[in-house]
Amino acid sequence: MDVGRSINPAIDYGQIEGAFVQGMGLFTMEESLWLRSTGNIFTKGPGAYKIPGFRDIPQVFNVSLLKDVEWENLRTIQRSRGVGEPPLFMGSSVFFAIRDALKAARRQWEKTPGESGVLKLWSPATVERIRLACNDPIVERCRVVPQEGEKSFFVTI
Repeated sequence: MDVGRSINPAIDYGQIEGAFVQGMGLFTMEESLWLRSTGNIFTKGPGAYKIPGFRDIPQVFNVSLLKDVEWENLRTIQRSRGVGEPPLFMGSSVFFAIRDALKAARRQWEKTPGESGVLKLWSPATVERIRLACNDPIVERCRVVPQEGEKSFFVTI
């Protein structure tokens, strides 16, 4: 990653790793839910929704900083750059990897090509959403179709 002229590489590595894990949580775990009856947010903090833990961090996590580049016109403190925000969006790569894996899994159950239909996977790709998106025979047998007038307790945005 291009961090300009790093003031402290150890901090930069930590910022990159932390932002990636935070982004991974944003795109795969942290679901915001509002109560339909009052409109209040139900998931107010880590006690009500899942955040990444130490077991969610990839076991192989390769981070490298761009070296031997001179930024003569970069007018920041010692020609450094912010490193916390850009890697946050790299966490979306986990979401898209899950999406590609779901496409492959759905192809296993197709009797004719294209039978499984369009894959709809909303972010965050929670465990429940991933399981329902598999579209395999077990999910189809267990699928609950809401009756007319039935609504969920929660509203998702």
